[in-house]
Amino acid sequence: MKQLLIQYRYRLSTFLVLVVLILSGTWLYSLTLAKTAFASGTLLLTCILILAAYQWRKKLSFLALGNATAWLQFHIFVGWLSCVLFLLHIGFHVPDGLLEFALFLTYSFVFLSGVLGWLLSRIIPYRLLSRGEQVIYERIPVHRRKIQETVEKLVSDSLKSEEGTAVADFYHKHLEDYFAGSRNQVRHILHSRRHRHQLAQRVVDLQTFLNEREQETMRQIADQIQLKDDLDYQQSLQSVLKFWLFVHVPLTYTLILFALFHTITVCAFASTSG
Repeated sequence: MKQLLIQYRYRLSTFLVLVVLILSGTWLYSLTLAKTAFASGTLLLTCILILAAYQWRKKLSFLALGNATAWLQFHIFVGWLSCVLFLLHIGFHVPDGLLEFALFLTYSFVFLSGVLGWLLSRIIPYRLLSRGEQVIYERIPVHRRKIQETVEKLVSDSLKSEEGTAVADFYHKHLEDYFAGSRNQVRHILHSRRHRHQLAQRVVDLQTFLNEREQETMRQIADQIQLKDDLDYQQSLQSVLKFWLFVHVPLTYTLILFALFHTITVCAFASTSG
């Protein structure tokens, strides 16, 4: 913990020093009566390209391109630094031109989605460790199907025992749809267990009317209910991260296209006016 605190202080100190240097350099450059927008824009475009390179680093993970954790910390660092450069570049006011305003909105969405992703990366992994076994996202449907098959076998065996249809009736009324797919996604994201307690209470209420063998079957089904709920919890939270990437990454590439087009138009205008 102490080591992490030292690293955090070091990164914060480095960031503040760079901000002071950028502000000082901008002020000194402005004394020459030169336009500082070109310098800040060049630095900003460089930062954006560096930020986009993080996605390529993840895709080329088989290459020895450095530690993934270090890349992530550097990505976050450059992201905050780009915000300072962006504010300097636009002069701390909303631009008027159509292209400039579109670029302003795109960068704002990219930055805010990046901050959201940073917060999610701090919260979700700890929540995933709090419930159930960690499962690879793409393998979740396979595990869910195995749970469903286990429960269906328990129900089928209860019918073969000729001791009544109470378990089967309960399954078809309350559990068949539950085990068929992912359920209660919003409640899982909100960290609510109300649905789980309600279903558990229905199982308890039913058991008072069952014989000993049927009660044992329901206890086994109850265990599968918990496993299924934990699996849904894992999928819901992992889906949030998947959806965030689906938004953040395309916005980043859109920002690069806008920024490059903006740079080309500015350079072309400067050359013709010169």
